[in-house]
Amino acid sequence: MSSQDNEEFKNAIKDLAFYAPLMENAFDRVRCSEWTRKLASMSGDDFESAKTRNEYMQYLRIMVRSGQLFFIFKNPPPDGQLAPFPECVGNEMAKKIPFLPAMGPVQPLIVHQSPDGCAYISTKQVPGGGMFCYMAVTPDGIE
Repeated sequence: MSSQDNEEFKNAIKDLAFYAPLMENAFDRVRCSEWTRKLASMSGDDFESAKTRNEYMQYLRIMVRSGQLFFIFKNPPPDGQLAPFPECVGNEMAKKIPFLPAMGPVQPLIVHQSPDGCAYISTKQVPGGGMFCYMAVTPDGIE
């Protein structure tokens, strides 16, 4: 993916390296290490995997800075590929609130990035009919 995504991930790892040893609970420090290894092992070559990796990492970073892990990070990371972050959060909420339906895969219908990385478009179907479209464009030279 873009060097900006990889730089964001590297900065988050540096932040974790500073704050994780300060966590009082040894169990949380171990879990943080397991999740960091899992996220670092993920490929950041395509947009979706880099996005998923960075979303999980930023959420972990917030928790580690607060000094305690919650939610999905209390458990070891799953084997295999991680679900997209919104799907994971939705499923965890459905476990806690029984009348909420479980989330299914949140798959885009179209995902396309221009070869130069300056334009991106994604569309997703909205339950009950309709489409959600996201488009981002940036001029050359913006860093």
